[in-house]
Amino acid sequence: MLEKLRAAPTWRPTRPWKEWEAERDLLFHRFINEQLYPFSPFYRRLFDAHKIKPSSIRRIDDLRHLPFTAKQDIAPTPDHPARALDLVLHPTEEAIRHAAPRALATRFLLERLRFGAAALERRLHLEYAPVHVTYTTGRSALPTQFLFASGDFERLHVVGKRLIELCGAKVGDRALNVFPFAPHLAFWQTFAVGQAMTMLIVHTGGGKVMGTAGNIAALERLQPVILIGVPGYVYHLLRQAHEQHIKIPHLKIIALGAERVPPALKARLSALCARMGAAEVVVHGVYGFTEAREAWGECVPPDADTSYGYHTYPDFDVFEIVDPATGETVGPGQRGEIVYTNLAGRGSCVLRYRTGDIADGGIVYDPCPGCGRIVPRISSSISRRSDVGEFKLTKIRGTLVDLNAFVQLMPEVPEVVEWQLVVRKHNSDPDDLDELALSIALRPGADAHAVKEQIASRLLAAIEVVPNEIEVLPLAQLEANLGLDTQLKETRIRDLRDVAKNPAG
Repeated sequence: MLEKLRAAPTWRPTRPWKEWEAERDLLFHRFINEQLYPFSPFYRRLFDAHKIKPSSIRRIDDLRHLPFTAKQDIAPTPDHPARALDLVLHPTEEAIRHAAPRALATRFLLERLRFGAAALERRLHLEYAPVHVTYTTGRSALPTQFLFASGDFERLHVVGKRLIELCGAKVGDRALNVFPFAPHLAFWQTFAVGQAMTMLIVHTGGGKVMGTAGNIAALERLQPVILIGVPGYVYHLLRQAHEQHIKIPHLKIIALGAERVPPALKARLSALCARMGAAEVVVHGVYGFTEAREAWGECVPPDADTSYGYHTYPDFDVFEIVDPATGETVGPGQRGEIVYTNLAGRGSCVLRYRTGDIADGGIVYDPCPGCGRIVPRISSSISRRSDVGEFKLTKIRGTLVDLNAFVQLMPEVPEVVEWQLVVRKHNSDPDDLDELALSIALRPGADAHAVKEQIASRLLAAIEVVPNEIEVLPLAQLEANLGLDTQLKETRIRDLRDVAKNPAG
């Protein structure tokens, strides 16, 4: 497999967009008719229920005529724990005979007659049988499994190479991966990056496995060119390493995934690395979600502070930006919800999947000013509602508060080293008002009263709400509350309102 991946690339990301459009229409039509409709139990039921003929879906523009898929449609429930398995392509004999296009069914029949039923079954097993699984984090529902067939895992290597090359990596670079060991897309995409790029990656398993002390030792010993992990933990790791006077002069690239990376946090990381001997570090965000089974890198040229967005793969997927209220497609560059469709693949495949993530700058198709690639580019300003959840705090002075604003604003306060927000009920009474309690850890010598006033002023201007309480905690205590060394992702925002409703739960 790896020899194939290291061969000359088969795609041309600088080809004119008109060429991409014609090719993608053909790929889309064939995928719907030859894979998704005949072999996906979920989508065959969906098409039949809406009386949609798959043969009528000929161009990507026809997507707008198809229904959306949302998390609640596929997430497991206690009564149906295997719901998500209906997304897996499964070419049964009945599906081939009754749902596949005539030409495809005839091809299978001729193959069976020529080589025998057993040989055909072995070939289908090699192409479609799941070999790998990742799970959603399960913050708003039970964890949902998404399966990879062999070709999907191979594609994870292909996109991994594209992603890390966009970030400026070269063959032979050394990297340190501090993502936690888990059946989670972020870790396995990084694992594939190392194999596809032929570079040495040390996978530490994050703070939960080796502890931050072990990760610092690995950082000092390996002296990586690339550091990869969750934003909060990478910041924590580098801060601890700096306190121990560790130098990292070879570090050039930091790639951060699984959480939003606001510009202020990028600036903090760059400044911290400069104090550790790495003066030219560029921080890249990586956008991905389990349902897509792949991730996309952010184009940030070394000589610019500007992000040119997440570069997608037009041969593998389709993105739409829709109005989250109406579901109508919006124009290029306009704000809206990200909707994802597989254009290729086996295993678990989705069509018009509503991510719940909002891209402030939408998606654009013009050549990238940073690298020249001509691929759809998603705005790097994404509100990851799938990470934090949709908090509707209607009882806080009558204002509906988007808590994602805290993720953007808090790194902009230089005196704040770490922070955590807790959403709770006043007096733990489930019928009382919602409250916001903000905990912060400050730099030595910071004026706590002045910092609290600055935070309150910024939040009031941005979201028209001030936390009911701003508490200064010791850094070690706040790090423990965040779970930086113990959890897959730090618990940046905690919602305790359900605890008030079910104190015994």
